[in-house]
Amino acid sequence: MNPQTLPESISFAEAPSPTKHRKVPSYLWYLLAATLLLLAYRIGLMALLPLADTTEARYGEIARQAVSNGYWLMPHIDPQTPFFAKPPLSTWASAVSMEIFGINEFAARLPALLASVLAIVVAMGFAKEMKLRRSWLVAPVLAASPLFFLCAGAVMTDALQMVIIVAALYFAWRTLNSSGDDAFKWRLAFWSMIGLGALCKGLATWALIGLPLIAYALVERRPWQMFRQVFSWGGLALALGIFMPWYIAAEYANPGFLNYFIIGEHFSRFLVPGWKGDHYGIAQQQPMGAIWVFWSIGILPWLGIFVSELLRFFGKRPKQSLAIERFLWCATLAPLLFFSFSRNIIWTYGLTAALPFSVLVARWLENASASMQTRTGISLAMLAILAIMCGPYIVSKASANSDRDLIQAFHRAATPGMQLAYKVRPEYSSDYYARNTLHYEPDASLSKNTYNELVVVDRNELERQAITADHILFVGKTRALVRPE
Repeated sequence: MNPQTLPESISFAEAPSPTKHRKVPSYLWYLLAATLLLLAYRIGLMALLPLADTTEARYGEIARQAVSNGYWLMPHIDPQTPFFAKPPLSTWASAVSMEIFGINEFAARLPALLASVLAIVVAMGFAKEMKLRRSWLVAPVLAASPLFFLCAGAVMTDALQMVIIVAALYFAWRTLNSSGDDAFKWRLAFWSMIGLGALCKGLATWALIGLPLIAYALVERRPWQMFRQVFSWGGLALALGIFMPWYIAAEYANPGFLNYFIIGEHFSRFLVPGWKGDHYGIAQQQPMGAIWVFWSIGILPWLGIFVSELLRFFGKRPKQSLAIERFLWCATLAPLLFFSFSRNIIWTYGLTAALPFSVLVARWLENASASMQTRTGISLAMLAILAIMCGPYIVSKASANSDRDLIQAFHRAATPGMQLAYKVRPEYSSDYYARNTLHYEPDASLSKNTYNELVVVDRNELERQAITADHILFVGKTRALVRPE
């Protein structure tokens, strides 16, 4: 055919380029800007914030003990106190980071950030399974969620557990939807997460992996078939090979560890209100159902989406929804329902639900109207800017819950050979920042400087002891550093 005979409307000369009129929606730029701002802000806080009592400073000190004193097999709070409450995977991660980058706040927190980034990558895998055009939308959803943002750069076990759980669920999903060699590969990947989960938080991690899978199997009404698809004797052997050597060595070196960890941490903590057997802290006694309050605050910008999407999901017949959608709702709701009946919980326990939920929000966002997309993008960008503006306040509040500034005041005022005596019981941050240079001395004298030392006292002691201003070197939220007369 002669090109001149073609209709003018489809002539080659006037055919539009595939990308000529393609325009990136403006809301995507807002979301990208919000994500990058929040990432930079999170990294900045990781470097600036002190390790706050009690949780961050405790795990930071445990990692420091591994680096400084060689406690790699069994984590230690101090040279005399092994830490039986958690397996060592998160401690190892922070300790290795400290070995590479030095003993500092950023190094201690870096593994949590890397784990959170990996969790986002896995969530993007789920988004692709749901056929979303822009799987990366899970990133701004998570970055804007207070629960995820806080845990993404904190020295705790939660971020590492989160990525292990969401990876295990993703590998299980791929196993259920594959065959042959592909299914074998995904099955082994799933069981490797089971092994790592035992080194992260033990049976609690297994429960948070198993509950969504059990819920999904019941929803699909084929539990036995799914069990046979996922179970593997080879996979079980792989998991045992990952975690059993450490458990055997830990119990051999520290008799009584397994009894405390298995019975106390996994059953008594959740079933006994105000459990008194905690050797390392205080059992968190909350009202029944408090997990929903923590969850609502943790996903605050998306709370309305959670309610509306949940109602929409339950308003449909089971087969009207996609299988991946049912799987993600099981992964979101199972841990929340599980912790609804526990009173010994903390605010981070809903973290594993945030990843599957982010995929559901990303789908809502992708399908929303153009005006709603734009409003959401602008709102998240403004939220990021507001969060950054609150940075100085956050630093001051965190500093009030840490002894970093006090220890720094000691080093500025101390002369060679001077000691640091705590008249009040030291906190974990005291030990972390003092680097084994303090000693607990409840009877330390403030009337004379016999031992060439500076003394940390309760702030209220300043008035009771009528300590003059020229002897007060630092005053914090609850403690003060003084120079004895």
